[in-house]
Amino acid sequence: MKKIIVLLLVSISTLLASIGEITALRGEATLLRAGESSALSVGSTLEEKDEIQTASKSKLQIKFKDDTVISLGQKSHLKVDEYLFGKKKVAAKFSISKGFFKSITGKIGKVNPKKFKIKTANATIGIRGTTVIADVSDKRDIIACSEGQILVTNPQGSMIVNAGERTIVKEMKMPKQSQKVNSIVLKQLDIKSNPAVTERVSPEVVMQHESSTENESSVKEEVVDDEKKSEKFDPWVESDSVQNLESIRQTIGTNNPTYSGKIVEGKTEHGAIDKDSSSVNLRFDLGSGAMDGDLKFSDQKTQHDIDVEGTINNNGSFDFNSANGYDGGGDGALSGDKFEHANGGFKFTETDVNNPDDIKVIEGKFETTIK
Repeated sequence: MKKIIVLLLVSISTLLASIGEITALRGEATLLRAGESSALSVGSTLEEKDEIQTASKSKLQIKFKDDTVISLGQKSHLKVDEYLFGKKKVAAKFSISKGFFKSITGKIGKVNPKKFKIKTANATIGIRGTTVIADVSDKRDIIACSEGQILVTNPQGSMIVNAGERTIVKEMKMPKQSQKVNSIVLKQLDIKSNPAVTERVSPEVVMQHESSTENESSVKEEVVDDEKKSEKFDPWVESDSVQNLESIRQTIGTNNPTYSGKIVEGKTEHGAIDKDSSSVNLRFDLGSGAMDGDLKFSDQKTQHDIDVEGTINNNGSFDFNSANGYDGGGDGALSGDKFEHANGGFKFTETDVNNPDDIKVIEGKFETTIK
């Protein structure tokens, strides 16, 4: 009888300490609690101070008591620093030191948004009833907002990011000016942290699950017939035809290749871009998956100097956005037997501050070769 009572007390204590549970899992994930580790499964409960580590090719989803949902992609690490959800006190503080994640805030974010914080490797995210999608690494975070608004802060400064925008935070540097995010990048990050997506997903798939936790577990999937297109945008595809960044690095012989070239065709509202006076420089970090660069060119009236930042994917394709005031972005891919080329296209727009209806389009194609 005493044994039964003890077991009941332990069960009740565990239940009361529980702050959430694993509601979806693809692959493997580990729970770290009080110095001990154990395998997670669907239905596993979480407690304050728990840490979660996802394995390669793995994703999971957590639903907390206040209906906050956090999804993690592969090789991600999360710690529950603080979690209170009572009648008088509420607080939620999470640390995500690496990997991909998506957070849909629940009741705490609505009742007391100041008490909901997510700390990444390079910043702290404050929310205002929102959905956050991010790619976190030691030296660079890409933090996007797909619904609501967030405040991204570190000791160097702060940046407000509205729905449909993203900022990039590099190590020991203030958050970059928020920019309209390339929709392809946003959907790609969402796929990386969504355990419900198991098939190749088209970049045109609508993120219908962002606004509710019910849709989070029933996201619609769309199989792409075009094999090359699906390989470009599905980070979970692994086959002989898809390279990874490590193999690309070994082929090129450097972790930080730089490419230079020029625009081969393009136009603005003033006419054709002067190809001969143009220059394109692209730099890649095959360790973090980041890229940056600049496109310099002139038309018949204006000199343009567009800084760009983005990401490179496992198969050598890359996407980028402007980092200095232009709207829009572009994409491209590494090619050649030794990945000696980085070619692609871009489309940017400029809006006249005195006349919001006056939108100028700048588009073109570029070709570069490794230095």
